[in-house]
Amino acid sequence: MSCEREYIIKNNSVYMKGWNEGVGKYERLLKNADAKSFSIIETDDNLYGKDKFYVYYENEIIHGADPKTFKHIKKGFAIDKNRAYHYNDSIENSNPKEFEVIDYYFSKNYENVFYKTKPLDVCSVNNFTFVFPNEDDFWGRWSTDGCFYFYNNYKIPSNDYKNITVYEGSHGISSDNKYVYQYNKNYFEGNERNIFIKEKGLLIKDTIDIKTITNENNILKDKFGYIYNNVYGNKNNF
Repeated sequence: MSCEREYIIKNNSVYMKGWNEGVGKYERLLKNADAKSFSIIETDDNLYGKDKFYVYYENEIIHGADPKTFKHIKKGFAIDKNRAYHYNDSIENSNPKEFEVIDYYFSKNYENVFYKTKPLDVCSVNNFTFVFPNEDDFWGRWSTDGCFYFYNNYKIPSNDYKNITVYEGSHGISSDNKYVYQYNKNYFEGNERNIFIKEKGLLIKDTIDIKTITNENNILKDKFGYIYNNVYGNKNNF
C-alpha cells in the first residue's frame, strides 16, 4: 500500500517524496536532476518529471527520452520524437507514429504490437485481437494476429496452427495435435507431466492424452486426471 507521491525541491535538489507500508516515509533523490529547470509532467499520478537534460519516472531517469518532445499518453505509456515508452523503459523497436494504447500492458503503432516493452512482430496489426474478451488470468492474456497465437509476448512455437487450442486461465498453456506448450516452449518433454502422489510423497512423470485435454474452472485435465504444473508441482489453477 502507498499514499500519494510527489516531487519536491529543496536545497537545490529534486526528490520523490512518498510513503509505503514497507519503508514508511521516504525521500528519494533524483540524481543529476537540475532543480532550476525541473517541472512535473501532468498525469493522473504525477510520477513523471523532466528538466532540461532528462525525463524521469519517479526517481529514475528514462534513458534516451527527449525532454523537449516527451509526451505522456495514458496509463504507463508515453512517446517522444524518437520512440515509445512503458513507464521507465523504452519499447523495443518502436516509433511514435500512430502510437496507441490498447490496455495496461499492450500498445501498437502502424507497424507492430507491443507487450510492455517487447514487440510481438505480428503478421498484421489490423487483425490483432484478444482471444478472450476479458483478462484471462492474473498473469497474462492470449491474443492472435490472424497468423499466430501469443501469451503476453510469447508466441506458441507450433507448426500446426490450424489445430492450436489455447486454454483460458491456464497461465499460458496451449496444445496442438502433437504437443502441449507453456509460453513459447514445450510444456512437457515428450508430452510428460508431473503428478504428485500424496500418499507416497512422490513427484513422478506421466503421459498426457492430448485428445482429451479440457479446461474446467481453470484446471487442466485429461482422461487420466488432473494435469499438474510442470514448475510448481501443483494443479493448474490460476
